[in-house]
Formats: sequence, structure tokens, C-alpha cells
Amino acid sequence: MNDSYRILKKMKEKKQQRFAMATIIAVDGSTYRHPGAKMLIGEDDSQYGTISAGCLEEDLAYHAREIINHRQPKTVIYDLRSEDDLSWGQGAGCNGSIRVYVEPNEWEYIPPDHHQPIWPEVESVLNNGSKVASAKRVSDDDAQRVHLFYTDNGAVLGDAETGLKEKIIPELKRFLISGRKIELIRLADVEGEFLLELYEPREQLYIFGAGPDVEPIARLASHLDFFVTIIDPKTSRCNAEIFPTADQLIPEHPETYLQKNNIPQTSYVLIMTHSFQRDQTILRDLIASPPQYLGVLGPRLRTTRLMAPDALPDWVHSPIGLSIGAEGPEEISVSIMAELLKIKNKK
Repeated sequence: MNDSYRILKKMKEKKQQRFAMATIIAVDGSTYRHPGAKMLIGEDDSQYGTISAGCLEEDLAYHAREIINHRQPKTVIYDLRSEDDLSWGQGAGCNGSIRVYVEPNEWEYIPPDHHQPIWPEVESVLNNGSKVASAKRVSDDDAQRVHLFYTDNGAVLGDAETGLKEKIIPELKRFLISGRKIELIRLADVEGEFLLELYEPREQLYIFGAGPDVEPIARLASHLDFFVTIIDPKTSRCNAEIFPTADQLIPEHPETYLQKNNIPQTSYVLIMTHSFQRDQTILRDLIASPPQYLGVLGPRLRTTRLMAPDALPDWVHSPIGLSIGAEGPEEISVSIMAELLKIKNKK
């Protein structure tokens, strides 16, 4: 799950509302969600996202109301290992403790020493396909808040005093290269801990074909935070009425689209046109410049024939989807998205 994308999307939808944003910053033992998981609690008590299986959210909502009203962040620690009600009031009997940082937030949030809302800037960078690393001081004193952002193309968003900025920027560069999603650090001669977080753009999924079997895949992929692009020449199918959750609908012949556009190497591609010649053209084009995932609908024998007399590379997924005995478009869509998540999460 791309929690950061979901949080930004919800704050943008509710521009006039104030929120408390909760982030798991540390875990000791086994817990439902990992460090970096986020949820948003609105001033109207609405909740978006989750940081547990439901056993923490009610208590967290109580803290959120206080944080929204007083505009002061705080750190809350939940010890879920106790089986009685003396630890924090619930006695969940799980196998870990969770440290949660809760801070006031909103779409028009302006970081200290910055002069305009930061989240629209971050969203713009993410929409352009770049990553953003963020550094904030974990403090219960709002006056000590520091929030800097560094993009993978070298831009700095937000501001801080010169000496502190010079210490944070190298850490953000290192963090971006590390591939980690979250990290707590201390800086020499600087008070407090700093939370480093990675904000990533959504994974791009290109689907060649707009048949009925694509509909549940597009819905599920959008729900799982993929940026979905559907390419098909039939305007009667490739339209917003049939694919309301798709981010891009391109009513072009695949070969025409591929002549004018490059498929990013970090993207995921499904070939589902149900046309042998069209599948053959798309597959041969993408073999030359492979994306992160390339899957072809249909049995392996058919996909092998698409490449004949050349050999089909082992990394081409065909048939697509995990082998879970799926039947029908809905179940098959689950198997396909499970395989994409397996690749994305490197599991």
C-alpha cells in the first residue's frame, strides 16, 4: 500500500478540513503494520487508513482530537504485549509495541520557515515520477518542528536554519540512495530525533486491451494505488464510463502508441488485446526494452508462438497471475494483482 499517496489524496479532497496524521515510527516485536504506516483522522472524527487491526484506532482518535485542537504533535506508545487492561487500556495480547508520532496536518500545511503550502509541491513532484525524501524533527513541541523535503532530482522543498539544513540534506541524500522507507536518526549537536520518510510515486500499470476481463483488473489496480493506463483503439470500450477508475485512457492502436511513446523500465505491462497479431507486435516491441513486469494473457504455448522462431525469454510472465486456481474475470484479476504485488514488494 502507498499510504503516503492515499494520505495526500484524502487531504486534497478535504482541503478545508484539519487533520491529525499518525505515523508508526518504531516497532518492537511483531505488529499488524510496519514502520511507515500512516492514517489520517479528521476534525469530524473521520478516519482514513489504519495502523493496526482495529485495536488502536479508537484510542488514537482521542489523541487526535487533542492534537487538532491544540496544534501540538505528540508521540504515543502502545504496548500490545500485555493481556490485561493496565498497559494502555485495551489488553490486546499481541507480540509487540508500537511507537506512533501524531501531528497536526492539512492540505495547506506550511512548514516552518517556508512561505507556501508544501503538499501541492510534493504532489507535483510525485506526479512527475520522482521520489521525495522528508526529514522532520520528532518533537512534542510545535515550536521545534522542522520539516524538509529533498527530491531525487536534487530539489529542496521547505526550509530550515542554515546550519541545520546543511546537516539534514546529506542525510536525505543518503536515505534516498539506501532504498529504505523510513528511518529514525540523530544529528550531531542537534536536539531530538529526526524521522526520515520516503514518498514514492504510484507504480505505473499499462494495460493493452480494454475487454470485459480488463475491467476488474483496472478497478483492483487503482484500489491498490497503481497508476492505470489503458490503451485500446475501440472508443466504445476505452472510455471513462467503462473504466471510471483508470488514470489514463488512450484510444489508439498499440503499435501507434509504442511508436510515439516509451514504456518506463520501472512500469508493469499486461498484454490483453485478444488479437494474436497485435499481441505479437506489442510483445516484440517490449522485449527490446523490457519493463519491470511484462505479462501476456493466455497459455504459455500461445505466448511462445508469438515470439517464434525466436525463443521466449524466461522473465516474460505467461500465463499471467499466481497459480491459485482462479476462475472467471474477478478471481483472475486477484491472481494477476497478487503477482504484481509480489514483484513490487520483492517477496
